[in-house]
Amino acid sequence: MQTSDVVIVGGGSAGLTLALLLATGEHSKHLSIQLLDQGPAPLPQPATFQRVSALNLASKRLLEQLAVWPQLTANPAYQRMEVWEADSFARISFDAASLGHPALGFIVDNEQLRQQLYARVQQLPQISCRFGVTIKEISAGDEQNLLQLADGQILLAKLLVGADGANSFVRQQLQLPIAFWDYEQHALVATIRTAEPHQQTARQVFLPAGPLALLPLADPHLCSIVWSTSPQHAASLHAASSASFSQQLTSACNAVLGMAELVGESSVYPLTMRYAKQWFRQQAVLVADAAHTIHPLAGQGMNLGLMDVAALAELINQQLARNLPLVEQRLLRQYERWRKSEAQQMIAAMELFKRGFGSQLKLPKLVRAVGMKLTDQLPLLKEKIMAAALGNSGDLPQLARPEVIKL
Repeated sequence: MQTSDVVIVGGGSAGLTLALLLATGEHSKHLSIQLLDQGPAPLPQPATFQRVSALNLASKRLLEQLAVWPQLTANPAYQRMEVWEADSFARISFDAASLGHPALGFIVDNEQLRQQLYARVQQLPQISCRFGVTIKEISAGDEQNLLQLADGQILLAKLLVGADGANSFVRQQLQLPIAFWDYEQHALVATIRTAEPHQQTARQVFLPAGPLALLPLADPHLCSIVWSTSPQHAASLHAASSASFSQQLTSACNAVLGMAELVGESSVYPLTMRYAKQWFRQQAVLVADAAHTIHPLAGQGMNLGLMDVAALAELINQQLARNLPLVEQRLLRQYERWRKSEAQQMIAAMELFKRGFGSQLKLPKLVRAVGMKLTDQLPLLKEKIMAAALGNSGDLPQLARPEVIKL
């Protein structure tokens, strides 16, 4: 039987970031931390950009504090963003320079981020990582959590953190209820090559069946796309020949970058919203996708998860600075209130966008077009809209704020 202060279940970016934050925090660096994951350990390999995330400035600041950001070899910044609706004059654009920022965001390869976080974790003796581990059962108690592994080992933890994704085993074992709905869309993800350079501009077009996002990569002619559409259409696109896919994609984005062609393989996954009604039980707590998943149209999923773990680590540091126990119900309630509020706002905004662009009737389309055109002509309103997306507003953890305060 082995006892740790903290056991983190989930070796993705959120779990690894939390381990780093705790192991480098001024008052939490003495904690013993175990990280468990069912899959294999990340292996060093070149970035493929098959699955990417758009990180905002808050996430960049956090990763800089952890000495991870400089190790990401290809994290192309985008300077502009263009959003429009198909078959409409509705259009709005954002420019980093006009907002006084060096960039609007950064496109990061998900697996490379995970590799670099893991490389940093391996430098810290307080953190023990175990991959290829299957958890059979979890029992949450008032003073500690008991984890029974498939090989018969028993682990004890004062604090258990579920960072194990949308289908969280920890959440299921804790019997934490969730709100769930199916967006009735699938997302097709792929890398494309375009005839015209993307000019470091992120683009999103709202189509009748859902949004299509084009995210610029380091190569000026490569973009990562996320095409949210009906399950039937996504399956058809996935099965289409290269020529057919190229024709459909080029038409969908109105040839904004000339002819576009598929590079490598595409993948398809269903889009659902999950939201835990309760984020903790006794001495166990959820973070990131284990607590919430949102529609990818705003590209904020990874940013939300990183802010979750930064908030939890900050509260734990404050707790230990006051010579209080590592875990108290008050602390977990404070974390839940803080991050639930941020997640609720993002989920509501995504649903508003989805429903707002869902109707193809003439009057709603006209209202959207007029609204976007007016917004595009109001610099102060555009700046306020972008402040949240950039990670420069809201109740941010200290390490992610524009003026970073070291814990």
